[in-house]
Amino acid sequence: MAYMTENGTKFVHENEVLSYDSDRQGNVKLSSLQRWFQDAADGHCTHFGCDYVTLREKMGVVFVLVKTSINVYKPMRLMGRYKVTTWNKGASGVRFYRDFEITGENGELCAVCGTSWVLVSPESRKMVRPDHVTFPVTVCGDGVEGVRLGKTVMPAAEYVGDKKVMYTEVDVNGHLTNWVYPDIVTNFLPDMSGKRVAEMDISYIGEAYEGETIKIYRAFDDGVYYMRGEHPRGKCFEARCVLKDIEK
Repeated sequence: MAYMTENGTKFVHENEVLSYDSDRQGNVKLSSLQRWFQDAADGHCTHFGCDYVTLREKMGVVFVLVKTSINVYKPMRLMGRYKVTTWNKGASGVRFYRDFEITGENGELCAVCGTSWVLVSPESRKMVRPDHVTFPVTVCGDGVEGVRLGKTVMPAAEYVGDKKVMYTEVDVNGHLTNWVYPDIVTNFLPDMSGKRVAEMDISYIGEAYEGETIKIYRAFDDGVYYMRGEHPRGKCFEARCVLKDIEK
């Protein structure tokens, strides 16, 4: 189920953690949360008549994710039902900002996410300034707390392996799709047994294409894991991740 809130500024998308959304410990995967956020954002934009097809074919632009920052306060478990609420925070400079909250069946806050986006021409791959397009989605000034959308300061990192970009991981825009990155970060962490992700920030720096190999570098400093991916054209992404013991 999906619907606008009564004041018309926020959009709610209901989700259930199905078997393919959870890891082997029964906790929702961060890649599934990323898909939930995408579905909610798409639904919100569609409500105002600026869905993906309209943006691309009539306005000549697409949204490209620049950074996402997620805080998970409570584990979201297999078969649990959750509401994702999202709203458009407007634009500053060349970036649009959108926030998300996830609440459980009892209304408890389970996670928050802050994101920044740019509009890009799918043909030229160049950014388009927000004031060059008409974007009718209502702006809401509310904001989530504790997310990190500034630049990630990366410590020195060691090479830990390669990730090849496969056909099914590339979206219609021709690059590695957003929700794959949290899986890459998680898969290159140490053993996750008894752990869950409490924080994850990803900066999307350079597009990766089918068949390319991303070299992964990792560091651990003061309780935080850092990761960087590099492809033949330079940096692909940078990430920051904090793990927490799974609550009994």
